[in-house]
Amino acid sequence: MWQNIPALDKITPAMLTSKRVVYGLRILYDLASSKEGFQSAHTLASTYQVPEAFLRRILMDLRRAGFVEAQKGRVGGYKLARRPEDIKVKAVVQTLEPEAMELVFGRVRGRGANLQPVNKSCPTWPFWERLESVFLAELERATLADLLRQEKRR
Repeated sequence: MWQNIPALDKITPAMLTSKRVVYGLRILYDLASSKEGFQSAHTLASTYQVPEAFLRRILMDLRRAGFVEAQKGRVGGYKLARRPEDIKVKAVVQTLEPEAMELVFGRVRGRGANLQPVNKSCPTWPFWERLESVFLAELERATLADLLRQEKRR
């Protein structure tokens, strides 16, 4: 796709998002895929090799938003509170990162990035604004069920 747009063939699109969003979607994906019922925060943290306290904060936000339910006790943990079809990706992103999202383009090299947001004074702004609209519309449309179906097609 990028090869057909002049001057963009040298640009790598990069979506910068937080670890909270990445792990939040991964948690929901794994809970939806699981046949085990409740999964503990400890098990999830071990699976992802991240600190349990970090994951618990994400799970707490997901529970408050109604995406997961929690159960205490030895067989407790977390499971989906809604059907995957009823969980919008955009709602999850907004829950875990309430600040406005911004699409940024540039070249990502190694650990660093050479990224620059485009502002309205740039003559190419209409192109970037249209691209951002498509991106945000896809976030609004996509559900957790869509993510599960995509993986099955791989």
